[in-house]
Amino acid sequence: MARRGEEEEEEHHQNPFLSISCSKPSSSKLQFRKEVSRAQWDEKLEMGEVVEKKGSMWTTTGIIRNGKIYCHIEEIIFLAERGALHLLDSDEKVLSITDLYKKIPEGKHACSWENFEAYRLLKSLGYIIGRHGIPWTMNENKSVNSNISTDETNDIDMEYKISTLLKRMHIDEMKPTFDVYLPNKRFKKSSPGVPVFLLCVLKVNPPSRKEVESFERSSGGIPIKFCIVDYGQVSFFSFEKVKLPVLP
Repeated sequence: MARRGEEEEEEHHQNPFLSISCSKPSSSKLQFRKEVSRAQWDEKLEMGEVVEKKGSMWTTTGIIRNGKIYCHIEEIIFLAERGALHLLDSDEKVLSITDLYKKIPEGKHACSWENFEAYRLLKSLGYIIGRHGIPWTMNENKSVNSNISTDETNDIDMEYKISTLLKRMHIDEMKPTFDVYLPNKRFKKSSPGVPVFLLCVLKVNPPSRKEVESFERSSGGIPIKFCIVDYGQVSFFSFEKVKLPVLP
């Protein structure tokens, strides 16, 4: 899996117009496991709090706040499809995969179908993915392009801070969506390092030259890739400067 992810990244660099197919969600593809983690849905935070953790997947999934793990809706659905996670509602009832899918079209949770399909494809290839601007832990000294400073996090209540961050992320606003890291068995949320690239999930058309240049200036030198999802087809591309030869 790790090697496949590395080869995929090499292709990204060699071919800036790489296209990969990704099928739509289907309950027939659900997997089942003997050991299943459980999470409790928090309507206020619009996230799941992990109440029973099983498996090594949590090393690269979910954010840590006050010793607890919280997961975003795209992480929840990805794990639920693989039979690795059960999400409980306020009545301790396990939500079906259909109920989970319905949470995305609600327009909340700072996630769209395009975001989820891009996340699912890269995650299935072995990449480590986190939402852009939201640090993995509060112990992380400096988050790449974080929306708030370290000093600010010390003065804001944990639950309010997470909720505020999610509400700031408008899914229709064109901006980096995910921080993407290469597969790494030694990955630590407290010191994740620099992403191999930032992914911006687009809604309709490719960005203008001005928008691309603005992204590049704000990325701190981290490569930026764009993604368009059209009828289940997930396409990744990036822009490179090309110099035409000077004619005599």
